Amino acid sequence: MNDIDVPVVIIGAGPVGLATALVLGRHGVRSVVFEQYGGINPHPRAHIVNTRSMELFRAWGIADAVRADAVDPVSAGTILWKQTLAGESLGRIGLVEGPEDQLLRRIHSSAEQLISCAQDRVQQHLLDAVLAQGMATVRYNTTVVEVTDHGDSVDVTVEDVSGRRILRTPYVVAADGATGGMRDRLGIAMDGSPVLGHQLSIYFHADLSPWTRQDPALLIWLINSASPGLLIGMDGVRRWTFQRNLDPAVESPQDYPPERCAQIVRDAVGTTELDVDIRSVGQWTMTARTAETYRSGRVFLVGDAAHQFPPTGGLGMNSGLADADNLGWKLAAVLAGRASDALLDSYERERRPVAVANARHSMLNAIKMAEVGIGPETTRIAARLEGADPAVAAAERRRIAEAIPPQRPHFDALNQEIGYVYGPARQADGVDGPPPSATDYTPTVVPGARLPHAWVERDGERVSTHDLLVPGFTLITGPGGATWADAFSEAAETGEGMAKRTVVIGRDVTSPDGHCPELLGIGEDGALLVRPDGHIAWHSTEGSSLASALAALLHGAARP
Repeated sequence: MNDIDVPVVIIGAGPVGLATALVLGRHGVRSVVFEQYGGINPHPRAHIVNTRSMELFRAWGIADAVRADAVDPVSAGTILWKQTLAGESLGRIGLVEGPEDQLLRRIHSSAEQLISCAQDRVQQHLLDAVLAQGMATVRYNTTVVEVTDHGDSVDVTVEDVSGRRILRTPYVVAADGATGGMRDRLGIAMDGSPVLGHQLSIYFHADLSPWTRQDPALLIWLINSASPGLLIGMDGVRRWTFQRNLDPAVESPQDYPPERCAQIVRDAVGTTELDVDIRSVGQWTMTARTAETYRSGRVFLVGDAAHQFPPTGGLGMNSGLADADNLGWKLAAVLAGRASDALLDSYERERRPVAVANARHSMLNAIKMAEVGIGPETTRIAARLEGADPAVAAAERRRIAEAIPPQRPHFDALNQEIGYVYGPARQADGVDGPPPSATDYTPTVVPGARLPHAWVERDGERVSTHDLLVPGFTLITGPGGATWADAFSEAAETGEGMAKRTVVIGRDVTSPDGHCPELLGIGEDGALLVRPDGHIAWHSTEGSSLASALAALLHGAARP
């Protein structure tokens, strides 16, 4: 065994594990990814790729490929409530039919938009990018059986068909999901709510176009006594999942053979004539929990290993992708000797509060959905809708119809997607006070905030301010702020070897409407410094110098 076999070992080749490998590779760091299963799980789970994740995919070069596999925008922007798919409509939310100010805010806030693309397709594009990059090795059918932290390195014992072997590595990233086991082996407890429920997920292929052609939708909530649940269109054509309650005390997925699942789908649709191809059946647990710590020595938790949310909000996979982007550049800086190990402590300090806020948002959404018949009251509400008294049924339909529009923040939460700010500049996640609005995003340029998007022109091409960034640090100045470049060059000596770029508005890019300097708060001669993950590291309106701010960041100092 070599002294160091690989700089980083990643446990789990799901979207977050692959994203971690891709980010490390962008920073010149090699890694090996171990996955206990034989390949990508074809059973679709997550499907929402939110605005921030699409921005990351844009930077990583896979946004176009992911978008090409996404559900068409018309379907993706519609959520329906019905008794059965073939039955009466109870109400709808059309995201593109919402308040004009919210639609314009989304359009103007990013070069990318939220989409729906099945997790297995997202995962394939990440894997393709990792393999094309050539900086990581992905080992399927390989189980990590033991991790031993020696303080200055970690021994990772893995097992495959050829037997066991040990690798030595400086750092390990556990991206093995909610049930992977590494978090428990490290003795890291979870903080949050008890289990909210268990769900059966049926993945099937069928032509539902006779019932969806006139009113296509991404999510279709069905409230009836025979087969209540949620239909999710994974490709908008033939790939669907149906989610329904499961009581693990008395049943398991093994109790649901293909014939039974096909009948469940037919009952949900409301027809006896439907060709249903059952592809797989699984189960998952609904909970809202966050790991008490994201780090144990040289081992870090990312994605579902660090946090689990109800799907009401679509924040699980998206939070994990941002975890990977945050941790990846920091590991690279420390491994290259450009930053101290203390920088790695800022990963938990920055990402855990975001997870706590996302867990709370998802929980509030789940609780609020009970108002429209989704949750423990489904059976009672279905009975009222199907009862013999038409007046009772009509009253219940009116009540549900009135309760549906207030559910919109569940599906349209731009501030939750891109508005979080690392560090004390942000509200403390609403933990000690009311939560911030999930929808009302306003660009901000304080350190820790995501760099605001604006369209600028570079060499005759319209690009986003996000397209100006490099994997290292990027300085953006106003037209008269070129002298900041010298200060940046001197400051960047503390991070010798890292990628860096200076962009002077008016010299390197132009702002056709003159809006960009104002939006970024740099005016004529100001400047701001952007971190490798697209968040602001320093602004010229601060009291600290650029050099001291960069040095403090790379040495993990918490901002005052």
